[in-house]
Amino acid sequence: MPSFVKAFRLPVYSIIALLVLLQSCSIGDKMTNANKAYLIGEYDRAAKQFKKAYKKEKNKYTRGEIAFYLGECYRRTNKPRKAASAYRNSVRYKYEEIEAELFLADTYFASEKYEEAVEAYKSYLDKKALDRRAQNGLAAYKLVLNDSIKTRYQVEKIKDLSSPKFSDFSPGYASSDYDQVYFSSMRTEKKSRKRNRITGQGGSNIYVSRIDAKNKWTDPEPLDESINTTFDEGSATMSDDGKSMYFTRCRYDNEMPSSAEVYMVSRSGGKWGEPSQIIIGGDSVLIAHPAISPDNETLYFVSDMPGGYGGKDIWKSEKGDEGWNEPVNLGSVVNTPGDEMFPYVRTDGTLYFASNAHVGYGGLDIYRAVFDDEAGHYRVNNMGKPINSEGDDFGIAFKGLQEEGIFSSSRGSSKGVDNLYSFVLPKLEFSMKGIVYSQKDETPLANAYIKLIGTDGTNIKLKIREDGSFGTKLSNQTDYVFMVASPSYFNYKQRFSTNGLSDNREFNFEVNMMQMEDAIVFQNIFFEKDKSELNSDSEQELDRLTAILEMNQSIVLEIAAHASDEGNETEAIVLSQMRAEAVMEYLLEKGVKTERLSAKGYGNSKPATVNKKMARKYDFLQEGTVLNPINIRKIRGSSNKRKAHEINRRIEFNVQKEEEGA
Repeated sequence: MPSFVKAFRLPVYSIIALLVLLQSCSIGDKMTNANKAYLIGEYDRAAKQFKKAYKKEKNKYTRGEIAFYLGECYRRTNKPRKAASAYRNSVRYKYEEIEAELFLADTYFASEKYEEAVEAYKSYLDKKALDRRAQNGLAAYKLVLNDSIKTRYQVEKIKDLSSPKFSDFSPGYASSDYDQVYFSSMRTEKKSRKRNRITGQGGSNIYVSRIDAKNKWTDPEPLDESINTTFDEGSATMSDDGKSMYFTRCRYDNEMPSSAEVYMVSRSGGKWGEPSQIIIGGDSVLIAHPAISPDNETLYFVSDMPGGYGGKDIWKSEKGDEGWNEPVNLGSVVNTPGDEMFPYVRTDGTLYFASNAHVGYGGLDIYRAVFDDEAGHYRVNNMGKPINSEGDDFGIAFKGLQEEGIFSSSRGSSKGVDNLYSFVLPKLEFSMKGIVYSQKDETPLANAYIKLIGTDGTNIKLKIREDGSFGTKLSNQTDYVFMVASPSYFNYKQRFSTNGLSDNREFNFEVNMMQMEDAIVFQNIFFEKDKSELNSDSEQELDRLTAILEMNQSIVLEIAAHASDEGNETEAIVLSQMRAEAVMEYLLEKGVKTERLSAKGYGNSKPATVNKKMARKYDFLQEGTVLNPINIRKIRGSSNKRKAHEINRRIEFNVQKEEEGA
């Protein structure tokens, strides 16, 4: 995490505790130097001093106190494993700072030691049951465990912009062509350049890189000395027209804690002018991480000023006639008792920010916030993996409304070094394929044709290949219907949609065409012995028939009901007639016109003939066998005989008429 992220003034309780520690510690000068370094934000230097003092201290309570501040130094310089070890010692020696256990849980989590983190969160909640940070920590464990918001974004480290040993972070595009990027870096190319006492890296400066003719990023160059000074500069954000830049400057004082300020600088003729400080809420208010709205009328920023929700909060200020108006906190939905930082406003007004206290994957995660006018507050969502990781993820910038851009992350770095990563959400790809075949003998129908119509304007005829197959690409967010027609076959129609789909999809269809000259047999329209009531499976099959009749309005059907030979012949005719009429009544209720239907019961006079499908399905049947009483008696096994009788108790639909042009 960059140095000016840690440049906010320390809480009063921390300062008081350190002063007490300074007065009571028996180690003398080394502790004095450590405390002073910590109070002014030199965490890297303070950690070295605290570590030496810890080794020499004999008093257990004081060791616990030193361990807590050593943990604080490591946590603030993004070294979670070292921080966890220090906090563990602080808790072990029963140091009275209750948040030591919370920070121990956080750093366990950031170190991917999830079981230990859960135990520490639960132990802390035993003491502070309502603490939102610990509650969110447990919720974050469930999120990591289930990986429930993994997205399709593709993330890749930008090697041309990332230095291996020093942090590069908080990028922003500088033109509408997105061929220039400004970012902050702690790289120390110059040997004479001093290391930053906060992080142990170089001081933070703003760099620029451009896309060259080979579509590569050029070597990053620092901006001129009017912007980059001996202080830390970073988190640069551009106005929508690219003419103004807002950035953070963190002044350094050997005697006092560092302070963060926001500056604005304008560009004319390709050159930057002299920066001017932006004063919001009084000249003593600490502000950082600016983000300007697309209309240049609202400035978002980060501050720990009074009136927040704890830690660092995101605020905003509207432009007035005489400067920036009084700041307004974005509220408790965005801000938490932890830290919310690095705001960014997209072209459409969507707010993005980083937080270490919302439910996330560890460290800082990136969140999307959309204002709900009806609810009167923001709706906040974690951007999921792989945008977010177990490390710190922050400082995102989009290419306008494209789902593509750059962000910074410490993922994979044991030393807390931040690098720049590109991200892109690949366009969804949809397609359809299928095969058209005859229901009778399952042979492909190459002479069929398919017409595909979509709400995006699609109106095409698909080619059927010799093997009966077809296929084509589809559009996103589109409702489709396709129709299949072939001479002497019933028309087929099916609807489907790519609306609302979030993953690539290939729709696969098997188009089973039924011949008009044959009886239409639905295999799942069966009846119980001696009964004429339709069951739910039969109704589903009849719904399919209703759809076929709707697509083939000129067809007139005879509903032919057949019974088995298990009873009296007269009774079988009566029962089969009742079954045929039950089917007809169902179709009439579904809207099929009376003149298109007739019903007749054939009793047991026309036993079924075993076709190829039946023979495949039932190994005790042979194709071509007529299921009359003699042949059924030859079948072995009472259950197989019952199945043969069930096949005879069937409904067939005979085509009686088909008008010309149907």
